[in-house]
Amino acid sequence: MTISFYGFKSDLSLMGMLTKSQIMEILNDWNYWKKDFNEYHRRPKYQSKIELFRDSGEIIVLTGIRRSGKSTLLKMEMESLSEIVERKCLLYVNFEDLRLSNAQNDDLLSLIFTVYRENINPEGEVYLFLDEVQNVSGWEKWVYTLHELNKAKIYVTGSSSKMLSGEIATALSGRHLCIEIYPLTFLEYISFKGVVCTDLPDYTSQKIEINRLFNEYLEFGGFPKIANMKAELKHEDLISYFNTILIKDIVGRHGFDYSKLETLTYYLLSNDTKQNNINSISKALGFNYATVESYVNALKEVYMLFDIRNYNYSLKKQIKSDNKFYSVDTGFVNAVSFKFSDNVGRLYENVVFNELKRRGKEIFFLNDSGCECDFIIKERDEIKGAFQVCYSLNNSNQQREINGLIAACKKFGINRGYIITESRSELMNLKGLEIEVVPITEFLLCRDL
Repeated sequence: MTISFYGFKSDLSLMGMLTKSQIMEILNDWNYWKKDFNEYHRRPKYQSKIELFRDSGEIIVLTGIRRSGKSTLLKMEMESLSEIVERKCLLYVNFEDLRLSNAQNDDLLSLIFTVYRENINPEGEVYLFLDEVQNVSGWEKWVYTLHELNKAKIYVTGSSSKMLSGEIATALSGRHLCIEIYPLTFLEYISFKGVVCTDLPDYTSQKIEINRLFNEYLEFGGFPKIANMKAELKHEDLISYFNTILIKDIVGRHGFDYSKLETLTYYLLSNDTKQNNINSISKALGFNYATVESYVNALKEVYMLFDIRNYNYSLKKQIKSDNKFYSVDTGFVNAVSFKFSDNVGRLYENVVFNELKRRGKEIFFLNDSGCECDFIIKERDEIKGAFQVCYSLNNSNQQREINGLIAACKKFGINRGYIITESRSELMNLKGLEIEVVPITEFLLCRDL
């Protein structure tokens, strides 16, 4: 049986025998045509950007690690739109729904759109929200066609950075704007906890509570649901997130060996912030080089891990340099690698990396002729910032940290460098440079670099 509606065809023989009635039931369960929106914690920066993109006329794409809040942002956008259009104009489809799992191809998209048009909104404008759409074979060409025919204003989400690369990006023909969604920043985290910090006076007056919350954030990370969960449940949920990402987002898509993938991921999380390369990892684990390379790339694709390279003016040398790996969330590091108290300094470094990443910085490390600096920041073609990160600055490490920072600043002509620590606050003038020592919570909440 073939259904044709608004120029689209659906062959029900390919649909796992989903009927119109079944599709309608699924849509009713997820949509807000006759029910109220749930209350969610706001994420103003993302919401403002989505609203800005709304008027562009392009497909809006949200990508990011599973459980980072993409679906919630879609629903908050729907709630915002409901103030200016009728609710029947909003169509949300969740492709994580198991009832759709046996029929995920572009015919399913056509059937859903047909059922919606026939029963809910025959003629009005449509705002279409496709959640975790990468599960649907052929989605990109279907979405592009719908967009080009001006049949709907479209939002899509997915848990893979590869959603918009290669053939998919070509299929969308540049008709999209992308926003990467991450777990909560520390500023968002304290907002979820009811603490308002907009300036330095707010920070100084609430420092005790802020520091307490930072210890929570450092240990359990910033996944939105985890933030407001009872402490005794957080570890188990983080393990569940971790396993789901490996099994569903990597093994399910690529057919990798789960045991090897798990071993590799544990190894990388246990050695995050350290210099490494594919060859040394393959030797350490006894895995084939190609296997390690493909598994590492998959972990990066699903936003589990990020890496940065040793900066070099020669791009060729830079590409061949060692990497340093960072977890998208310190909660994963603590859940599967080492005890929280074993190496707080590494967790500090990971948190600072994530903050710089979420502020859109291009990040490198520097290890050159004895000059070691944790992070240097490139803007356009110039190095604009240098940062060292350590839990405490004391007699055993102070000279090393300061010398590395001074060398980096001198190398790139930077007038000020930063050392981020637990609580020390100080401004040093050394060798014609300003070295500012900043408490990590102040850096995260009050410094707009």
